[in-house]
Amino acid sequence: MKQLSSIDLFAGIGGIRLGFEQAFGRSLKTVFVSEWDEAAQQTYRANFDDNFDVAGDVTKISESDVPEFDICLAGFPCQAFSLAGQRKGFEDNFKGKARGTLFLDVARICDKHKPKVIFCENVKGLTIHDKGRTFDIIKGTLQELGYVVHEQILNSKDFGVPQNRERIYIVAFRDDIDSTAFKFPKPTDDTKRIRDIVEDAPISTRYYLSDVYVETLRRHRARHEAKGHGFGYEILGEVSI
Repeated sequence: MKQLSSIDLFAGIGGIRLGFEQAFGRSLKTVFVSEWDEAAQQTYRANFDDNFDVAGDVTKISESDVPEFDICLAGFPCQAFSLAGQRKGFEDNFKGKARGTLFLDVARICDKHKPKVIFCENVKGLTIHDKGRTFDIIKGTLQELGYVVHEQILNSKDFGVPQNRERIYIVAFRDDIDSTAFKFPKPTDDTKRIRDIVEDAPISTRYYLSDVYVETLRRHRARHEAKGHGFGYEILGEVSI
């Protein structure tokens, strides 16, 4: 297989990249990374041994400074669309960062380079924000750039991960590429449960939440909700594991 090149935007600590590298192996080479959070940058550098440094704020990066690439990976910020936040969408502003509009930087860079594939991931709330109009704008933008858009909501619990985590995945192929055979993966049969990862007894008390800490969580959530940040949790009753 011919080696493909990729860029990793809003890279975090490299989770999306890791999945692609596991799928493509040595057939995929990352040529550019952007992540504005300094702590995430530090972890990313520890996770990957690149011969280039992690670039910062994508809004300050010229598309001409991004090398040519075949695949764009973009887990653009989800806070503006998350059900746990205020869901301001394209109007969301946090510390001077218009988080809801950062998808447009993905479009700007891809419009310049016209990669073969654009891969985006976000929270499920993106699909229903503003009665679906926000999602229509995103899909419409990709189509105007010359891409055929595939999208589907997948849940990590259906793929061997003991976590209920629904996300919308967008896979856009350049329209000169035949993507009619593309299909999203079907749920696997190796679903994990909490019982599959809990250690054998006795289990240290440090792994249990005390009543005091639970109350701390409640107050922490209330503070974040008041600020519009979004901090959620769910405490289940006693269940058999």
